[in-house]
Amino acid sequence: MRHMNKVKTLNKKKSHRRALFQNLANALFDHESIKTTSPKAMELKKVADKLITLAKRKDMHAMRLAFSILRNKEIVRKLFTDIGERYTATSGGYTRVLKIGSRKGDNAPMAIVELTHKKEKEEKKEKAEKKKAKPKAEKKEKPVKKEKAAKEKTEKTETKEKKPRKKTVKKEVAAETKE
Repeated sequence: MRHMNKVKTLNKKKSHRRALFQNLANALFDHESIKTTSPKAMELKKVADKLITLAKRKDMHAMRLAFSILRNKEIVRKLFTDIGERYTATSGGYTRVLKIGSRKGDNAPMAIVELTHKKEKEEKKEKAEKKKAKPKAEKKEKPVKKEKAAKEKTEKTETKEKKPRKKTVKKEVAAETKE
């Protein structure tokens, strides 16, 4: 029977496991995508989903519970202000685990854990909309900048040509002394 075996131990003691998932969760919420081994990723998914569910509640008690797990004020603030707001309409499935094969050194199965609603995707959509809305007059300004850059390059090359090279001067002086 599998009584009291809900959590995979990952061959670590409870304190080590807690610290491991604290660090992995902090990295996940900070970078929104991390690469780790598959067993760790599967267990991290459970921890991260619980924390995002807490963030959706947006009350002080939930914030303190999240802080007791993460122990990082900036990450908790980001979790409750930014990440929690993205998932208000979603009920579950906040993270995904993508298996990417084996690690080269020890053949450990690797996976990528990422948030389903990434901030990058939202920013790309906004940038694409802005590009479509730009008038053609703004695009004509870029060649002017290129012309200025070309003029600056020619000025720099002219100043370089005016200065004589040290090697040629030394050779000329050595030739004069021999005569």
